[in-house]
Amino acid sequence: MSTKSRPLDLCLERFRAVSKAEAHAFFAPGRANLMGAHMDYNGGVVMPVALSKGTYALAGLRQDGMLRLESMQFPGEVVEVPLAELKPGRTDGWSSYVEGGLWIAMQRWGQLPGLDLILNADLPMAKGLSSSASVECVGVLLVAKLLGIKADVDEMIHLAHGAETQYVGVRCGILDQTAIFLGEANSILRFDCLELSREHMPLDSAEASIAICDTGVARELASSAFNQRVAECTRALTIFQEQIPGVTCLRDVSHEEFERHIDLLAPALARRAQHVIDEVQRTREGSAALRRGEVAGFGAQMTAAHVSLRDLYEVSSPELDAMVEASVEVDGCYGSRLTGAGFGGCTAALVHPAAQAEFEKHVTQRYAEVTGRTTNIQWFAPAGGPVEIEV
Repeated sequence: MSTKSRPLDLCLERFRAVSKAEAHAFFAPGRANLMGAHMDYNGGVVMPVALSKGTYALAGLRQDGMLRLESMQFPGEVVEVPLAELKPGRTDGWSSYVEGGLWIAMQRWGQLPGLDLILNADLPMAKGLSSSASVECVGVLLVAKLLGIKADVDEMIHLAHGAETQYVGVRCGILDQTAIFLGEANSILRFDCLELSREHMPLDSAEASIAICDTGVARELASSAFNQRVAECTRALTIFQEQIPGVTCLRDVSHEEFERHIDLLAPALARRAQHVIDEVQRTREGSAALRRGEVAGFGAQMTAAHVSLRDLYEVSSPELDAMVEASVEVDGCYGSRLTGAGFGGCTAALVHPAAQAEFEKHVTQRYAEVTGRTTNIQWFAPAGGPVEIEV
């Protein structure tokens, strides 16, 4: 494959066609959550991985106070606006994510004199891989670098999160930005949402590749269903808090306490709570397996999590189930589960690199037989966080 097909090279080529400024290149990965499904708002442990594909940014300073912004994912759309006029609510289009990263970083560190900016990405959009957070993170990073700011990673995480909550206006947790900025090659991040502790768990790319398999079904119900699941967990928590002293989140409820009080819960609430309580144990066992270097043990917990998401949390779909079932039929697939909130989108699978060709062949054929749909499979490795790149 020609190097000119690489997203960075294409981005640099476009930058040099429209700007005379000195080019500075930056990259921020996407992320996939492999364990800890719907655990962030229940105080549990999540286990995301930064991906080897993401967002590239070519930036150059100008001196007229203007921002000229293009994305190669939206050809023909050019944003030109004074940097001083960036403010929350200015736009709700694709540019709001990078504008948010620029705006909040300049609020913190000072104004750029002007900016030419070209974006390109090899990360699928709207597939549960945090493409928007990747854009926000690359925006914060490039402002820090161009202003010569030596910001620590926690400061950049909180600024990138603020880009989403304050500028874009999406009320979300800090998981995506944390997973991206704390990415490390050959590792999964273990992030405890209650204690806020972090640990990098080994995941050798020579032993496991990450397959993201697209069902071809849009996640149209994901937002409303997500809000409903949050509300159901909140109601279940309230009931437990009335019975058990010291419970602050569903993660605090033991299996024994759950069984003791299950009759107080409506059936749907009991299923939601059981998923959370079981997932706490799955993340413990998955973490222990990775510490022992047993990828297969971690993969088994991924697949068990999908079964729970299907039967107890009820956020799967026939297409997601068919994709997982086809995936785990392949020798060399350690495990698979849906990614994101559910109801469409993609599944993630851990696959031995030697099994990639067979995995693609079998999953593509089997998924088409069961659903009548085609799929797109992309491969990723566990990657590091946002970086500046020499050009």
